[in-house]
Amino acid sequence: MSDNNPQYQGNDIIPMGTLIELSAEYKYGHGRSLIIIRSTSAIVSVISSCCLIRMIMTSKDCLSTTYHRLLLGMSIGDILCSLPSATFASMSPTDVSYMVWSARGNQATCSIYGFVVILGMDLTLYYSCSLNIYYLILIKYNKSGAYIRKKVEPFLHGIPISLGLIWSIIGLVDKNYNAGESGQCSTTPIYNPPHCQGYEDGEVRE
Repeated sequence: MSDNNPQYQGNDIIPMGTLIELSAEYKYGHGRSLIIIRSTSAIVSVISSCCLIRMIMTSKDCLSTTYHRLLLGMSIGDILCSLPSATFASMSPTDVSYMVWSARGNQATCSIYGFVVILGMDLTLYYSCSLNIYYLILIKYNKSGAYIRKKVEPFLHGIPISLGLIWSIIGLVDKNYNAGESGQCSTTPIYNPPHCQGYEDGEVRE
C-alpha cells in the first residue's frame, strides 16, 4: 500500500472506514514486519555504538587522540540516527494510525523524529568522511598527530556538526518532517496522505 496505490488515486474524499479497511492488510502484514525489523536493527545499532564509546572511554588513550575523538563523533551520530527508529513507529502521528502500526505520537514527536534522524545521519556520514581525510593526511602526506590536531581537526569536527545542524534545521523550519506509510518521519516536502485527499490546505477532517 502507498499513497500512489490506485485505491487512493483521485481527489475524492475517502471515508475513514474505507481507509482503515484498505490499509489493514498492509498495516498488520508487511508494514508491521518492516517496523519491527527496522526497530530491532536500530536497537542493535544503538547498543553497538554505546559499546564502542565505552571502549574508547575506558581505553588507555581515551580521548587524547584525534582518531578516538572522530570515532566518538561518528558513534554519537549513529546513536542519534538510530534512536528514533528504535521506537517501533510510536512517534508517528495518530493521524496515520490507520496505515501505520503502533503510531501513537503527534506532529511534534514526528518533527523531533525527523530532526534527530537527519542530524544523526549527517553526523555519521560527515564524520566518516572526516576519518577518511584524517588517514589521508596521516598516511599519504605523512603529517604528525600534533599537526593534525592543531591545523586540521577543528575542521574535521566543525564541518560535520555545522552541516548536520543546517540540514536538520532547514527541514524543521520548512515543516518537511512528515510520517509515511513505513512509520518513519522523513523529509517529505510534498505531503498528501490518503486521509488528506479531497481537502483544502488548512482544512481539518471531521
